[in-house]
Amino acid sequence: MRLVEWPRMPYLNEEVREWIGLELKNLGVEDLAVYAMEAGVDGDERRVIVATEVGLLDHRYAPYGSSARFRLGMLLYPWQTIRGVDLRADTFRLWAREHRTRWSLKLAHPRFEAATESPDLGSALCHLARVCAVMAEPFGVPAGREALPPSPPSGRAAPKPPSDAKAESEPEKESEPRADAKSESDAEPKAATKVKAGKGASSGDEPADPSNGD
Repeated sequence: MRLVEWPRMPYLNEEVREWIGLELKNLGVEDLAVYAMEAGVDGDERRVIVATEVGLLDHRYAPYGSSARFRLGMLLYPWQTIRGVDLRADTFRLWAREHRTRWSLKLAHPRFEAATESPDLGSALCHLARVCAVMAEPFGVPAGREALPPSPPSGRAAPKPPSDAKAESEPEKESEPRADAKSESDAEPKAATKVKAGKGASSGDEPADPSNGD
């Protein structure tokens, strides 16, 4: 959204438009995107961000000395200094076939935060974020950026993956009979020895046939 397209309400009046227009003319640039919002404690102060070819113009429009006098202060941030463009959207259903989107934009430098659920202001905020994302110096994902919130549970438990512990425990069960088999095989020679010894003892204990002595 351009400055001439911004509605008089909210947040902008003809005086602010005229003064910002004079700044743009003196700088020899055009506005690419603009966003205005309330600032200050009393609500009389306005903050107006204007994106241009050379950078962001950060404006403060507030009473100066008394409520009858206002001043417009401006600070230029070249695009090379802009950091941390963070645009987010959250769309939710109101009722059947009715939805609403909440837009929020944060800049790490200069420090700027804005959020709105108005379709018109949301479009203006997206336009400003698009210009900042293209023109600002890239520096990667800002530290501490939070991930999107997880989806709410649907009420059905997710199927559990097959457990590997059961598969690993099966070979151990097979090894147990092998140990028993080994003990049984060790016991077989001992039993055979006992039987052999028993046969020898019985043959030695048998009485001699008297007929063979003759």
